[in-house]
Amino acid sequence: MAFVNYNNNMANQQPAVNIETGASKSDMELLQERFEKLKLVTMALWTFLKDEKGITEEALIARVKEIDSFDGSSDGKLKLGIKKCGKCGKALNPKFEKCLYCGFVTPVGSIFETF
Repeated sequence: MAFVNYNNNMANQQPAVNIETGASKSDMELLQERFEKLKLVTMALWTFLKDEKGITEEALIARVKEIDSFDGSSDGKLKLGIKKCGKCGKALNPKFEKCLYCGFVTPVGSIFETF
């Protein structure tokens, strides 16, 4: 990754900018903050499940591995496939609820498809 800083004065330096993506350091800091909040909420939810339902860490790890393989690859990521219109079969733009071609609203199959 290439970073450039246009000001050589260390006392008056601007944040480094990634030339390839245009992302500033503040963008990365914002992403880190969002990640930390998500981690906190996830940990809170996990403690509810563990305390209230008696689910073990081993069961959680097994479920994560199972879900990781849903996309055909156990790589620590979940890549959802391209969603198709329930009426005309054309690929749907994830930014829109309606099909751009026929106007049909394909029902959401999972809460995770809405984010």
